[in-house]
Amino acid sequence: MRDVIVTKADLLIEEEVPPVLLQLCAHVAGYEITAARWAQGDHTEHLSLIPFPGRELKQYTRDRFTRLKSEQALLLGHSARTRRRRGARQEWQE
Repeated sequence: MRDVIVTKADLLIEEEVPPVLLQLCAHVAGYEITAARWAQGDHTEHLSLIPFPGRELKQYTRDRFTRLKSEQALLLGHSARTRRRRGARQEWQE
């Protein structure tokens, strides 16, 4: 996950990496520390040192996806209303 964020950061809408994605990267790095301890036989820790930002990440991805789809529709000259009308017309013609 962290590698995708780091290598594809140029595709983000924001000019800087959002805090939720930084927290996700920190979570993954924390698990790497835990995994290294496991490799040395230390199984006292079972979780990452940093909690997974599940709720925040879900909200972030939902918001950005919705925003991108809206921008895509504008660029293509579509709106939700136009798509609904076209769909109804196609069903009627079939």
